[in-house]
Amino acid sequence: MNERRLPRTVRVLTGLGAALFWAVLLLLMFPVGLPLPDAIVLAILLVAMPVFALAQLPLVDDRPIDRLPAYWGSIATLWLIGTACWLTGAREDGPAAIGVVGVPPGRLLAWSLGLTLAGLGVMVVFRQFARSIGADESPMLRQLLPRTPQEKGVFALLSLAAGVGEEIAYRGYAIPVIATFLGVPAAAVLTSVVFGVLHGYQGLLGTVRTALMGGILAWGFLASGSLLPAMVAHTLIDLVAGLVLADWLLPTEDPATDPQSETG
Repeated sequence: MNERRLPRTVRVLTGLGAALFWAVLLLLMFPVGLPLPDAIVLAILLVAMPVFALAQLPLVDDRPIDRLPAYWGSIATLWLIGTACWLTGAREDGPAAIGVVGVPPGRLLAWSLGLTLAGLGVMVVFRQFARSIGADESPMLRQLLPRTPQEKGVFALLSLAAGVGEEIAYRGYAIPVIATFLGVPAAAVLTSVVFGVLHGYQGLLGTVRTALMGGILAWGFLASGSLLPAMVAHTLIDLVAGLVLADWLLPTEDPATDPQSETG
């Protein structure tokens, strides 16, 4: 029976996460004065999701990952959290409350392209830095790269779900709500840091890289006055990085070492 117990790290993270969740929830409800729906959703975004992301890392470790179920599970989670944040954030003032407002086509194209290039630029810089110090990406990130045509198709859907769901949650919803009691700069920084931790499976460098990219997307959202450019850019960054530049940004291991790769 002891062999089936969760690793100590997972149990500690889960316990601390549960305590922190309730502490943040009560803090948001009473001293801050947020309505219950906002307090619950914000506590989930800031505590529950990043803690869950970190707690699951020891469970998978270097074990083979079945990519398709992982993709579909992430897609479902992203749409769920995005929908919850949409319904909560737009319940009084409509979609504009979470930044979903129209943008002239030319302006949308310019902002989306600029944010996409900036995000990909961060990836390139971090890849060069990692090479210069002899660091490598996390084994989990390597395993999550799509290999087969079917995986690439589902990965494209995952990119769309991330671009829409994560932007609604961590930019469109969280920043305006947090800004009411911490101010806009602190809200942008806090959500970007949490966004990086949420991607802890990418390792330390990947976490910092993702946090910086979150900061870029947050700036794009605030400066453009609309969430749409960040949504488009986030989707394109994931698509280009995962389907086009993956072999350069993250050279894959020998297929013989990957139990899930297909060799033709």
